[in-house]
Amino acid sequence: MNTPVFRLPKLPVADWDAVLSGGRAPVPSVSELPHVHLTTSGRAAIFLALQALRIGAGDRVLVPTYHCPTMVSPVVALGANAIFFPIGDDGAPLRSWFDDADLTGVRAMLAAHYFGLPRDLSPARALCDRLGIALIEDCAHAFFGNTPGLPIGATGDFVTASLTKFFPVEEGGCIASTRRAIPDHLLRPRDRAASVRKLFDTVETAAKYGRFRPLTPLLRWAFAAKDRLRGRRTSHTDAEMQPGSHIAASTATPVLDVDLAQQQPAPAVRWIERHADRARIVDGRRRNYLLLAELLGTVRGGRAVTPDLPEGAVPYVFPFWVDHPERCYQPIRRSGVPVFCWDVLWPGVPTIPGDVGLTWSPHVLQIGCHQDLREEDIHAIADRVRTLVENPE
Repeated sequence: MNTPVFRLPKLPVADWDAVLSGGRAPVPSVSELPHVHLTTSGRAAIFLALQALRIGAGDRVLVPTYHCPTMVSPVVALGANAIFFPIGDDGAPLRSWFDDADLTGVRAMLAAHYFGLPRDLSPARALCDRLGIALIEDCAHAFFGNTPGLPIGATGDFVTASLTKFFPVEEGGCIASTRRAIPDHLLRPRDRAASVRKLFDTVETAAKYGRFRPLTPLLRWAFAAKDRLRGRRTSHTDAEMQPGSHIAASTATPVLDVDLAQQQPAPAVRWIERHADRARIVDGRRRNYLLLAELLGTVRGGRAVTPDLPEGAVPYVFPFWVDHPERCYQPIRRSGVPVFCWDVLWPGVPTIPGDVGLTWSPHVLQIGCHQDLREEDIHAIADRVRTLVENPE
């Protein structure tokens, strides 16, 4: 099968209405918590949260079996040990496992709101309080939203989040808290040259996708001239543009850049985070998720993990289970569909009775539903996914 290749952005892309409107979100966000610092990435935020807790060599940190390796690399960078715990089919920690587990030396627990669908983490909060350990609420997938009875991020001692998943920025994360002040000394100012590069990278990505009209032709010409003069440099932005690229973790043990993790993000990141149209982000993601749920509701060999979008949820992706990922995932990805899969885990993840983490890892595709995908894009994505799941190459 000769499948045409899409040219769709895997992540949000800057444009006039995306960064100049400033509409307020109809739901809470992580950046509205009492104590907030922006970081260069979500993994940097995890690293800084662990640092603030004085976690170091020999300490143990609880991490879910279903994870991106970038959740684990900050733990390892500090010399601590990751202890993997199981999750239930609701994505929450499997409470029965903790009754018999050896939790000696555990200092913190990392619990996630997968796919941007807020979980009730009050049982995890109670467990951490009983054990006398810290709860790090991982909101990498859930920058906006409400958990049952609480705004997103209000349960953890520290909250970590990712800006690149929700805003049109080339870097950015967030560490926040309702319970603890965040030490100012954890972050130092960003190098000016690096800050300028990030601004240009943001504009360049937007121009490649036809944004910032009517300046698009001029911007494309300018960036093409720059590439000719300097020699083409493959960057994160370039990798995202290539139809077959996989911008999720591609190795089992990604190395954390500790120096970068301790720097503030570029000023352009701060500006966009403050001025982006948040109502557009929230409404667009919910609309695209619900449309995907409708269009993919009857696929042979696949099903929505959560077809009904909870009220107050602002999704990062649309989670879609496929029966035979080994036959369809790579063809879907190569075709340009904005899709990710956590099929590469940190070494040593155990098999635990009742755990769905190791089952989700290869079988759950994370299909993009971000605000910069238009209705016709969502229809095209759904058609392509249906075709390649039902008739794999």
